[in-house]
Amino acid sequence: MAIDIPIEQLQDMPVFGGLREDSIKLLVSGCSCVEHAAGEAFFTEGERGDSAFVVVSGHASLYKHGSDNNRLHKIRSFQATECFGSMALLGVYPRSGVVLADDHCHAIEIKADQLFALYQHDAEQYTLIFMNMARDLSRRLRDGDCQLAGCIDQLKTETAE
Repeated sequence: MAIDIPIEQLQDMPVFGGLREDSIKLLVSGCSCVEHAAGEAFFTEGERGDSAFVVVSGHASLYKHGSDNNRLHKIRSFQATECFGSMALLGVYPRSGVVLADDHCHAIEIKADQLFALYQHDAEQYTLIFMNMARDLSRRLRDGDCQLAGCIDQLKTETAE
């Protein structure tokens, strides 16, 4: 499905923040809009990834498999304008979790080759989109650290009782 979103709306999305109009047009010209029904997977844990997704409408959530590999644990949710899957573009590791649509969800899929086209067009704009993704991942890591500390505090309280 073609992307029919005004440039101004895309520029308001954190992943595209600070990018020039020509760079966004070049980038999204090769991207596609994907849609998933509630419960459908954007990707699964362990698979090779070569794209990131930006939620346009709906919601999606990231899950990790438990130690028994049968149970999924919800890690976080993504709403409109948020990006997920960017770790696959920043590193060469398999997908770290499962992302499922919570409801009917539309997202822009940004593939690595579209980013390479942006690099060839303007290396500075390419660097900026990667910095936007890295800032977002850094924020999530900080949030995750706080959540982990809260879980540890709760476990210590429960075991002390």
